[in-house]
Amino acid sequence: MVKKIINTILYSNIFIGACAVALTFTNQLIVEGQIHFDSNCWFILFSTIFTYSYLKAISTSGATHHTSHRDWATENPQLSKNILLISAIGAAAFFFELNTDAKVVVFILAIVTAFYGFFEIPFIKPKKKLRDLGLVKTVFVGIVWSATTVLVPLAQSHIQTDLMIFLLLRRFLFLLALTMVFEIKDMEGDAANNLETLPLAIGIPNTKLLAQGILFAMIIINLIQYFFFYIPFVNMVAVNLSLLVSIICIQPVNEQTGEKWYYIVLDGMMILQFIFVYIAAKYF
Repeated sequence: MVKKIINTILYSNIFIGACAVALTFTNQLIVEGQIHFDSNCWFILFSTIFTYSYLKAISTSGATHHTSHRDWATENPQLSKNILLISAIGAAAFFFELNTDAKVVVFILAIVTAFYGFFEIPFIKPKKKLRDLGLVKTVFVGIVWSATTVLVPLAQSHIQTDLMIFLLLRRFLFLLALTMVFEIKDMEGDAANNLETLPLAIGIPNTKLLAQGILFAMIIINLIQYFFFYIPFVNMVAVNLSLLVSIICIQPVNEQTGEKWYYIVLDGMMILQFIFVYIAAKYF
């Protein structure tokens, strides 16, 4: 029963939706000093669940391999359809609660995401989606997640442009590093479908080293930026501690690493970062 519950939370994409909300909370604490589950958070939750549920239910070009998400959806057809429908309705409903700036950001992200998983890129041959361009996929995920969890919830906040850029940069690098490592999990399927992802191009050890290097660079950036922005010292320390834990959790990853390590531990770094920042903000 416990295993079934865990699988449902993971493979229905409820957990990844919670991770997106956790990242949103992290920025709320930095900018406003408190968290609040508003319409922006509801939209981010539902839209993330819907997008991942749909994208993971379809195959990349010519893909024939099974995935745990597709297997779970096959074993739980009605539940998976209900989650897809509820998340679509929820995302649509809360979209209209966003302010104009946030709606514009979401509209642009929707177009880019459409070419990632739904439509082929025009004017190129052979016809491909963005997700079929292995080396582009990593950067795409980082950009979309950064915009979704930074620009959308903070669109109505009057914060300095340079602080917004800093928050976007910090979020992009964090997600870029995690996405790089995630591609190790998909190496077999990507190789079968001739997708040149980073692990296939430079190898697993170098991919891990690059991801850890990015996270270490983030620690340095946070230390430098601390002296230029009004960011509490405890917040900077909390974020850097979460980055250190992420670096440590990347190290054991190899070809035999079970997917639960990716979906619970590595994805969980997003929630862990929020927990560290929350504890720092409330108790120190």
